[in-house]
Amino acid sequence: MKLKKKITAICAAILLLVAASLCAAMLWQVREQAYGSLLQNSEETLEDLLSNFDAPAFRALSGGTTAAAQRAQLIYAFRSCGVPGSALLVGEECLYAATPIHPESYLDLSGTGVQSVRAQVQGRHFLILGKTVDIQQTRCGIYLVRDADDIHARLWQLGGRFALLAAGIGLVGLGAVRLVISRALGPLSELTRATECIAGGSYSQRIPVRARDELGLLAENFNRMAGAVENHVAALQEQNARQKLFIGAVSHELKTPLTSLLLNVNTLQTVYLPEEKQAALLNSMDSQLHWLETMVKKLLTLLSLQKNAKLAETSVPALLEQVRLLTGEVCAKYGVALKIQYRVETLSLDKDLLCSALVNLVENGAKASKPGDCIEILADSTGFTVTDHGRGIPEKDLARVTDPFYMGDPSRSKQSGGFGLGLALVKEIAAAHGGTLELTSRPGQGTVAKIRLPKP
Repeated sequence: MKLKKKITAICAAILLLVAASLCAAMLWQVREQAYGSLLQNSEETLEDLLSNFDAPAFRALSGGTTAAAQRAQLIYAFRSCGVPGSALLVGEECLYAATPIHPESYLDLSGTGVQSVRAQVQGRHFLILGKTVDIQQTRCGIYLVRDADDIHARLWQLGGRFALLAAGIGLVGLGAVRLVISRALGPLSELTRATECIAGGSYSQRIPVRARDELGLLAENFNRMAGAVENHVAALQEQNARQKLFIGAVSHELKTPLTSLLLNVNTLQTVYLPEEKQAALLNSMDSQLHWLETMVKKLLTLLSLQKNAKLAETSVPALLEQVRLLTGEVCAKYGVALKIQYRVETLSLDKDLLCSALVNLVENGAKASKPGDCIEILADSTGFTVTDHGRGIPEKDLARVTDPFYMGDPSRSKQSGGFGLGLALVKEIAAAHGGTLELTSRPGQGTVAKIRLPKP
């Protein structure tokens, strides 16, 4: 059963219970008032009866006649009062009863004053009153029985009217409650539809906020949650796409040195070389293989396990010297100098990954520079800055040069042996450290690449 139906059913039950309770209370009040009025009138009638019967009874009991004569005179005096429903009891004997019931069976006049009781006899309702009086040392019980069926008949009529009134009020109240519940639970229905849409993949679904009550706050929280889910899903999709491109980028980046190594191996197998050249070639291959092995392990761990770089306190001078050694051949090829400065001795970083990033930046600067230019590396507490004075990057390409495989000038990139992957790798390495890659460039004036590391 839906929540709306449950609440409506509960409210209907409560309305019926309240209406029934009110009707019962009103009927009880009406009955008590009716019995109270009847009792008041009956007490006045009983007092009149006692007043009228007192003198004749006194005379009947004062004479010297026999007991039978006194009894007959008492009956005559009581009948002369002419009150319907009255009864006379002397001692334990009922001398006269103008009533269809025996009142002494329902009301014991053991106390003083006027006593009363309500009785139901064979489906009929009666109000019985009685009082004892002592006349000439003779204890007499005077009863008055009043028919109360008309009270209950009126109660039945009123009960029917109250039932109809209660039903009408209940229906109107139920309609009003249903309307209020429908309006109050409207946001829940919208929330249900919205969750179904989100479950189906429509993460842009939102629900309108129409009030500032609890349901309105629930709608606001749901919208915030939906926005967070949408952003998270978009981030996961973007991350997945970037990882796929990055894996492809790494594969292409490593393809060229691996091909070179295979060719060198083939040369050693097929071409005769002096021992000195063989040893130099083998040493170079060994160094490249070790470096490639380390890089492949780092990148595969970073990409497949989605873990951050393994940060450790690293000597900045030693790192920069390794970069100088690895880029010496490229700098010599393009006729550029490498100037290294550092203002900090150690930084928390992954040495191999940062070394790869700096090597890529220096090689990119060397390819973009003219012979005789200088490339500068500056290390400080905020990270590493690589500055060249080459041809620069056009403004239209600056925002996309970190995308894998993007090349602003494909013909020039092919001439320099590039694949458009170096800056993409640098950006990912910076992100793995929790940092960013910032690029500023002016065509014809050079490029500044800043690997900004997070503060310790």
